[in-house]
Amino acid sequence: MRYIVIVGLFFFLWHPTSKAQQLSLKSLSFLGIASNVGGEYYYNGGGLELAYQHNVWKGRVLTGLEYRMINWGNQIGLNLGYNLPFWTKGAWRASTSIQAQIGWALFYQKSLLVFGVECIPEIEWHSKKAFFATVALGIRYTNCPTYQNYGQITQTVDLPIKIGLGFYLCNNTTR
Repeated sequence: MRYIVIVGLFFFLWHPTSKAQQLSLKSLSFLGIASNVGGEYYYNGGGLELAYQHNVWKGRVLTGLEYRMINWGNQIGLNLGYNLPFWTKGAWRASTSIQAQIGWALFYQKSLLVFGVECIPEIEWHSKKAFFATVALGIRYTNCPTYQNYGQITQTVDLPIKIGLGFYLCNNTTR
């Protein structure tokens, strides 16, 4: 856990004057398709994600904070991942992000460890000014192993939908 925070801070502070940085806020909605008790369609909550992106190599390193409402209660998490573009044309950019998450279910009796992984393709539209808009649909696996002491569902597979706006730090439009 400590290492994820250190790595995230490293990328955030690395080249703070670089023009290849973005900050975004996304609303989240999770369509559940399976859990450890079987497959079914259900709504598995919503949330917000505050993400920082920094261009590294051919893509972007992602770090961020996430708040989510899920079947075991409210949850906060730290995300770390990489975003790789596969198509760019004009103001448009299509890419895929792979992220890992570690967090806590804010269960009223005691906070419980949560972890997850996600793969999410997204499409972005970049203005010529200082902002961009993004929409994404992917797949996420989330696990809260100690929730078994309180309920049956400890693992979920969701289709997250993310819609958000972001802006460039340092007035840059590099995608």
